Amino acid sequence: MSNVEVAIRRSPGLLANLMLFGTMITLGRVQEVFVFLWPLRLVLVMFLIMGISLLMKGGTSRYRLNMLWLSPTFRKFVLFVGIMIASVAFSVYGSKSLGFLKEFILYCGIFLLALNCQVDRREDLNYVIGGAVLTLIVLGLICFLHPRVVGGRVAANWTYDPNDTALLFVMILALVLPAMKHVKPLYKWALRSAAVLGLGAIVLTQSRGGLVALVGTVTVWALSHGVKGVVRLAMFGGLALMLVLAFAPPEKLSRFTSMVNLEDDYNMTAKHGRIEVWKNGLELFQKNMLTGTGLSTFIVAEGQTHSGGKWSEAHNAFIEIGAELGIFGLAAFLAMLFSAWRRAAPKDENDWLGKGIRLSLTAYVFGGMFLSWGYIFVLYFVLFIAMVRERVLALEPAQAPVMADSPPVSRSAAQAEAVRATPRRRYKMKERK
Repeated sequence: MSNVEVAIRRSPGLLANLMLFGTMITLGRVQEVFVFLWPLRLVLVMFLIMGISLLMKGGTSRYRLNMLWLSPTFRKFVLFVGIMIASVAFSVYGSKSLGFLKEFILYCGIFLLALNCQVDRREDLNYVIGGAVLTLIVLGLICFLHPRVVGGRVAANWTYDPNDTALLFVMILALVLPAMKHVKPLYKWALRSAAVLGLGAIVLTQSRGGLVALVGTVTVWALSHGVKGVVRLAMFGGLALMLVLAFAPPEKLSRFTSMVNLEDDYNMTAKHGRIEVWKNGLELFQKNMLTGTGLSTFIVAEGQTHSGGKWSEAHNAFIEIGAELGIFGLAAFLAMLFSAWRRAAPKDENDWLGKGIRLSLTAYVFGGMFLSWGYIFVLYFVLFIAMVRERVLALEPAQAPVMADSPPVSRSAAQAEAVRATPRRRYKMKERK
């Protein structure tokens, strides 16, 4: 009997290349390191090109949008965005909620639609994952060769301060490193390089929140592999610790060692330390439980809880979301995260992306406890990959095989037929013409 396969065009198109190289601009924002590139507005230009490309390929057609609706995480994301929109009406004065909302919807919407338009198979996600690996390597080199130094601590660029830089590396490393056993030797070396540069960059940032996220994520990964994983964690963790202590300058480790003396830490004792800010955030949440203070209002709202002094960010993504969007917004946010984590359960041993999504979201939960990352693009980058993977998997079991001697089936026709056949659909799919 002839081999069974679906004849699908496999050559990368413009959108695939945009997702590969555009990730460095939109996620890594590497152009911020070079002052002469600032007037070019490369983030805006990249999203405009991406938007035009997805329109030309029918990325906003009912066909493509219905496919995306197959993802439960996407449906929760739509609910979350709806609550964000409604919260603008309750925003405190001076917070510029509407402008923030327009930027969030524009950037996240175009990126998600472009990804949804470009990906028809799990393998198509390799382009955006490859872009994430390139981003790590470039940002890692920047941290060592041309960093932005903030109070003796290293940041990758202007968008990400030292704490942001550390969590960015942890989340993206967690996303891509499970692919190590499933890629060609050349790509393995790229992943290893990204890991070495990333770990070194985390040390240079001196971010305690980043260290907590790293340790927590690696521990969860080790425990998921049973006794063998714990033994490996002890061996490689001990070796890494010895190398860091041997080669890292003592001044770069001072902030990490201060974690054992929390009673002397300003965050625990100062009026505007994180403990006090968290208390103010919880107070805001309790007083505005139904409506919240409005999207992107925490700094202004927190400043109004006391007289004088610093108006502070939340330094906790969950307190930030709860205070700004209320109980319904926080519930939708947590439901979105849990949906992505649960549905990223690996289908088999080769499903490294499912493992990566889970690890990356785990890193976010650990790091998000110390950073105002409720709306950070890094999180939604991972969530969008999870959403598109979900709808691809929803179609895979229903794809009808085509005999090798049958006429080729176009990508659109094959997937439209798959959507018609799947029992999970809730609407009637029409084939795109």
